[in-house]
Amino acid sequence: MQIRFEKKLEPSRKMLFATPILAVILTMILGAIVFSILGYDGLGAVREIFLTPLTNSLKWQDLAVKAAPLIIIGVGLSIGYRANVWNIGAEGQYIAGGLAATGMALLTHNMSGWYLLPLMGIAGMLGGMAWVFLPALLRTKLKVNEILTSLMLTYVAIQLLNYLIFGPWKSPTSFGQPQTVLFNDWQILPYIIKGTIVQAGAPIAVLIAIMAWLIMSKSVFGFQVRTVGSAPNAARYGGFSENKTIWLVLLISGGLAGLAGMLEVAGPFNRMVPQFPAGYGFTAIIVAFLGRLHPIGVLIAGVVLAITFVGGEVAQTTIGLPNAAVGLFQAMMLFLLLAGDVLVRYNIKIIRARRA
Repeated sequence: MQIRFEKKLEPSRKMLFATPILAVILTMILGAIVFSILGYDGLGAVREIFLTPLTNSLKWQDLAVKAAPLIIIGVGLSIGYRANVWNIGAEGQYIAGGLAATGMALLTHNMSGWYLLPLMGIAGMLGGMAWVFLPALLRTKLKVNEILTSLMLTYVAIQLLNYLIFGPWKSPTSFGQPQTVLFNDWQILPYIIKGTIVQAGAPIAVLIAIMAWLIMSKSVFGFQVRTVGSAPNAARYGGFSENKTIWLVLLISGGLAGLAGMLEVAGPFNRMVPQFPAGYGFTAIIVAFLGRLHPIGVLIAGVVLAITFVGGEVAQTTIGLPNAAVGLFQAMMLFLLLAGDVLVRYNIKIIRARRA
């Protein structure tokens, strides 16, 4: 007996948009069952992770803080994925951007002026782009798959971060703690709502998503990305260079991941610390797919995944759920989403072997 997948000529558009919603619902149901079997309050886990961040107004500002980097990185990844360029190392580019921004902050620490944050933003984007340069070069010159090269560079970025904050960047006034000096007031993101923890990163994330939507839907570049990803032969006939597109989408995704790193280090952290790698780059992969590789969808998906981050922190304190529970819910969501995509896009046929 053989199982054959035959691609549908016209997948249901309604089901393509319904699949992410169904994936979230099934994740909640299966999560409740799994954690109940493991001896935890399964229904309580689902309630605390998915509902409490929405019903408790005190957690809304946490959602904005957590969603911002997920949206920014997810938008960059979605552009690359539309071109069939699979950047999996956004976490490393996020770290590299944070390190580059920190370097700029330390270099200008004794200076003041409105221009310091833009300089840190530029440094962050360049850091992310630099970290994706090698995967882009290897992909376009030697046809080396960018999945492994971008992923492996993440661990190089982590080691570089540890070297710097345990070594030359370690603050002499940190009482032995591995961290840099606190940034000065001109190097810290302003708060957009007085009395909250919501900083400028949140509106920047929304603005980036809207700009990406306009560019991808209204510009020649957006058409080029879609054509290279879906019909490379037609793209060549149309005069679009595949290698140029690969370079552009990788630099964009790396630059946005680096910008997210800058906004985090200049926002919630206000300095570089060992806890800076928060897994945003990996979670943003789920955000990109849950958002259907559409910038506005990514905006919504970023909020959904931010809910799991904030809810996971709540569940740890209220019902004693382990920290790894959030990762389990997120992984389950991605698996169900991809499985749903297979069912929507393909007909599954079972072929029975004939007897001799």
